[in-house]
Amino acid sequence: MLKFLSVRNAYYALALGWAVVILIGTLLPANALPPTPQWDFLTFDSLVHAVLFGTQLFLLLLALLRDPSLSLTPWLVAGAFLAVVLFGGLVEVLQGAMAMGRAPDPVDALSNAIGCVLGLFTWLLLRGRF
Repeated sequence: MLKFLSVRNAYYALALGWAVVILIGTLLPANALPPTPQWDFLTFDSLVHAVLFGTQLFLLLLALLRDPSLSLTPWLVAGAFLAVVLFGGLVEVLQGAMAMGRAPDPVDALSNAIGCVLGLFTWLLLRGRF
């Protein structure tokens, strides 16, 4: 049983590791962050949020697909999508609660959700390759 659990967890290692990267990067104190370039149309920060959370959803879906104990149904894909969107919202709430120079930003939460949509579209385009 213990061997099965460790093998099964290996499917989720990338997705869990990426979640830790997101938490560390988004919850660092504001003064620890490097300066970001200023763009006119789309902010660099919004792009980073979208890429982080799009990648998170993609890695989670890949893990769910590779887990032999699961069947990747549309309901499971929708649940994974919702879980990552909620994770993005939780990150914003934590930024406001930690009092480390960061503040919750609804635009960042929206960028997180847009990233999830892009991650889902990428998954749907590439899923036959895995």
